[in-house]
Amino acid sequence: MTAHSDKMDGRIDFDINESLKLYLNDPSTIPTPEAPNDLVECEQEPDALTPALINSCLNPVVDAVANSPDAITYSTYFDTLQFLLKCAPISLPDQQNRFAAEPDCALFKLSRCSSLIPPSSLSKVLDLIVSGLETEAQLVNQELASEEQEAIQHHKQLLEVFGFLLQWAIAAVETRAAEKSASAPVRGRGGAKGAKKDGAKKDGPWDSSKQLVNALDVMSKVMKLKLSKVFVTTSERDAFVSLFTRPVYLVLESETRVKSESIRQHCWKVLCIAIKHHGHAFGNYRSTQVVSLYQPGY
Repeated sequence: MTAHSDKMDGRIDFDINESLKLYLNDPSTIPTPEAPNDLVECEQEPDALTPALINSCLNPVVDAVANSPDAITYSTYFDTLQFLLKCAPISLPDQQNRFAAEPDCALFKLSRCSSLIPPSSLSKVLDLIVSGLETEAQLVNQELASEEQEAIQHHKQLLEVFGFLLQWAIAAVETRAAEKSASAPVRGRGGAKGAKKDGAKKDGPWDSSKQLVNALDVMSKVMKLKLSKVFVTTSERDAFVSLFTRPVYLVLESETRVKSESIRQHCWKVLCIAIKHHGHAFGNYRSTQVVSLYQPGY
């Protein structure tokens, strides 16, 4: 399992390497045993996954994490987020031949093709993760500045949990954005108006650009922390840094995103900090552009 539950207080024991392995192989295989029963019952009855039900399960998580980022380690809250993220694809259907098998349940089979959670819910999930990560980064910075650093290991787990969820959420957001771009109606007589009406009824308007910029900004703040004091081994630090660089590369694959100067610059900033401070080896992926935009001040 990716995150074993401590039955004494309902906390998770998060293993970043195992979680990444399952996520990169097939997110639908990530176990969520502590997700609310109301959500689990939707696995064989996808139509039961209504916005009202999603909000009833998600809102308590939002409130708890807003009160304290530590709440993310409660197994029920963590599995609620993982379950909902499994309901949104992280790649377009024509890119899913890498998955070894179809999911066992009807809900996750359908989510391979399109998101089963509304934009408002995905937006709420992203906001929750980003705000929790930002608060946690501030706490880590304070901890590192103090002489007593007894809680560093706990903060390390929290950073990994938020980083893992953020990577997943951004992949879901970018897939939705790609779907929207691919299904955008061609301008013509009559057809565009009808398509727009149908699309609005299905998904509702949502421009995730501002949220994405905010997420990238928080990622930069986290990358500026003295991570070598939190992640003792190079392999641990590399695994953590990859949680931020991987979604950045995904964003840069979008022609629409790259056209936005704000998004582009925020992406480069994350990569530059990773290269300068954390030994990130970006290979030959747009290496010329990264180097040309490298700023010593990052």
